[in-house]
Amino acid sequence: MHPSIRTTIFWNIFLLMLAAVFLISFVVLQVTGQEIMKQRVSAGEGIYFSIHTAITRLITSNASSFQSPSPQSELQQLVALFAKNPGISHIQVINDEQVIVADSEENNIGQRASDSDIIQAREMKELVKKIRSSEPGQQKQLILCSSLYREIMIPMGMLTVVFSLTEADQQIAQSKKMLITYILFDAAILILFGTWLLCRYLVNPVNKIIRLTEQIARGELDSSVYLTDRNEIGQLSASLSRMAERLNEEKQKVLEQIRILEEKNRQLQQAQQEVIQSEKLASVGRLAAGVAHEIGNPIGIILGYIQLLLTRQLDEQEKTDCLQRMNAETERVNAIIRNLLDYAQPSAEHREALDLNRIIEETHALVSYQKNYRNIDVSFDLEQKIPPVMGDEKLLRQILVNLTFNALDAMAQGGTLAYKTALAQVAEKTFVAFTLTDSGTGITPDNLNKIFDPFFTTKEPGKGTGLGLSNVQRIVDAMGGKIKVSSSPGQGTAFTVLFPVIKT
Repeated sequence: MHPSIRTTIFWNIFLLMLAAVFLISFVVLQVTGQEIMKQRVSAGEGIYFSIHTAITRLITSNASSFQSPSPQSELQQLVALFAKNPGISHIQVINDEQVIVADSEENNIGQRASDSDIIQAREMKELVKKIRSSEPGQQKQLILCSSLYREIMIPMGMLTVVFSLTEADQQIAQSKKMLITYILFDAAILILFGTWLLCRYLVNPVNKIIRLTEQIARGELDSSVYLTDRNEIGQLSASLSRMAERLNEEKQKVLEQIRILEEKNRQLQQAQQEVIQSEKLASVGRLAAGVAHEIGNPIGIILGYIQLLLTRQLDEQEKTDCLQRMNAETERVNAIIRNLLDYAQPSAEHREALDLNRIIEETHALVSYQKNYRNIDVSFDLEQKIPPVMGDEKLLRQILVNLTFNALDAMAQGGTLAYKTALAQVAEKTFVAFTLTDSGTGITPDNLNKIFDPFFTTKEPGKGTGLGLSNVQRIVDAMGGKIKVSSSPGQGTAFTVLFPVIKT
């Protein structure tokens, strides 16, 4: 789960403030420590010069105390007096021969000085200032050292004063604590207040805009829900509101167009059904002519038996025989007419599993009553193990009738008609392939790509509507199948229809 923008902003501000606090604290503490130390050095210099002046005056007025070191000398007493200052750790006076003539520690009087600071001050002829620790981990000390002059620019010895920096270190440490506490407190206030401000002026408006966009995505195009701020976020919200208004307008237009398209589609479907039915009625007309001829013989036979029953005296056995023959012929006529009516009547589409071989045989029986069918040699090559196909039986019969009529029209002088079914694999899919082949006149290459166009026909005026093959293609497409044709002038035509099999 990704963190929210509120959490992201808070942690970014926190990290930035932490880095800023660290840098500011480092710089401030360094500067504060330097300033405190500078003040302490300045104060130490003032005290040092006071001691230096007093000792110089004493040496000028009483040079014997400088030449004869003694714990009871006036110079030693003066050094001991200055050493009582709480900020002074050590005072030492040496003569020109580097012998200690006065020291805050009396045990050192009369000893030879070997401090490198004294040598350095003597060589530089100026005040030497150093800060150092007497031992590692101990408090720092300020060491001031310079020459003593009997007369102007005539050195006669050295004065060294060591100041304790413990108080300065304590003051620096206390200042560090105060500064760190103050900076952390300020940082906490800035983080909390900055987070609150960002949430109020950025995060909360952004969340409102997110909710607004989610409403728009759900189709809730209420343009009244937007921010009134005059900043960039308010402008973005206003833009989203205007977009919602336009989307709402477009939505209403789309809904209206959908309603119009639905009405047009309903009308188109109705027109298609009417076209299909009209084409079916045209086929029924042709079938009816064959049926009328076919039922003539049974009716003639029936009339003959009726006449026989009326004009002759027949025994019971003969009467029964006549009635049975009349019943058989009547059943024959009834079956022919029923098949024709089942094909002709309109019905709602009903999809079911169909045995394609059975429907081919029954449709052939219905079409076989046609007069020009007598000169046709019919062959069947039906695969017995093909799976059932899904579709409407009446529409499937219409496909077979239309294709058969086209084949018969192409073989007006007689020919060969072949029905074939088999399994076929196309693009890794299994189909049941139905092929109807005739030995008729064929189709020219110019017309081969037009035969499925509505109202296109090569027949003489009055002998075709041009909708038969167009309806065949539409029905095949509706069943999820495919239809293709191969033909050459004078070589006949083969229509192949691929029906998708039912998945088991």
